[in-house]
Amino acid sequence: MSNIFTSHLSRIVLAGFVAAALSACANQPKPAGHDIRQNHKIQVTSQQVSISIALPQIGMSLAPGDATRFNRFLRDYVQRGRTVVTVESAQPSLARDVLLGLGLRDGEIFIAPATTVKAPNALLSFTANTAITPECGDWSSTPSFTPNNKPHSNFGCSIQRNIGKMVADPGDLIQAKPSAGGNASRTDADIFIHQSGAPKTRLLDAGGAAVTGQ
Repeated sequence: MSNIFTSHLSRIVLAGFVAAALSACANQPKPAGHDIRQNHKIQVTSQQVSISIALPQIGMSLAPGDATRFNRFLRDYVQRGRTVVTVESAQPSLARDVLLGLGLRDGEIFIAPATTVKAPNALLSFTANTAITPECGDWSSTPSFTPNNKPHSNFGCSIQRNIGKMVADPGDLIQAKPSAGGNASRTDADIFIHQSGAPKTRLLDAGGAAVTGQ
């Protein structure tokens, strides 16, 4: 009887030890002041991106200056646009046709029902996200005395700042865009194009040259 009791007790102790070991290995929240994402936050705010262009009254091509500015606008929209492009124009049908010819998709265009913009001008706008990066250079803490193992006050700041400066769409820091669900062969082709340095088709001007955004 004693052996049976001892066996059961051993199993209970072993189970408790395993449970304690597993809980110790589980992801634990970092103590306050130990997470660089909290110590050096990247703030994401919204901004309105707008340009005004003159619609062509003959043909479908913009004037050279407007074409250059629109290509920069389109590049910005492709990278970080999260809404449709709102169009204010007294010539809505012409505006839609011109924008479709310049690379925007029909579902990306919203024609404002009322506007004070006079022909031949058109006002284009969309909402985008922008990142406000942390300022580094806080050397206030003492690296030689850290009894609680708390990281230095400037530790991790450059990483967070670089991420905020490099991210193409700061909105991804809040919520990533949903996956397009493309197949593997399409993904391979896109990766090859990216690695080759070839610009997106929508970021080429009428002559086939890459829009640099400069």
